[in-house]
Amino acid sequence: GPIPARDVLALVNEIPRAFFRLSAIADDLFADLGVGGPERGVLRDLFVEGEASAPEVARRKAVTRQAMQTVLDRLVAKGLVRTEINPRHKRSKKYVLTQAGIAACVELQRRELEKISALMKAASPADYAAAAEALASLNAILAADLDQRSSV
Repeated sequence: GPIPARDVLALVNEIPRAFFRLSAIADDLFADLGVGGPERGVLRDLFVEGEASAPEVARRKAVTRQAMQTVLDRLVAKGLVRTEINPRHKRSKKYVLTQAGIAACVELQRRELEKISALMKAASPADYAAAAEALASLNAILAADLDQRSSV
């Protein structure tokens, strides 16, 4: 049957709490790497989803193209991302991780996994699998809603 409203609201309320706590922990964990939260988010996006134009990354992150351009420019300046000609769209370059960018992503993932594993020793793996599934489902629904609105 339908999901009780209180459960939906409880989940939605927990998301920003988790996000900001994870961000604060990540800022400490990655301070020496010289990449801030938005930069890490874009690196991770390019690592997981693959090369993309600025508008594509902006859409995936639900931010403006201008905001995304600023982050991409900083990553290019740091040598973690490079541009390539986009065969589908001459004016809109594609952004690709460099070897240094890939290495940074691997290091980010390694540290994150180590930290989270240490924090969650007592947690039930099944609970986390179910939570991840619920969040993935929620994200798919939200993404579809945003896509529908932006294409109208």
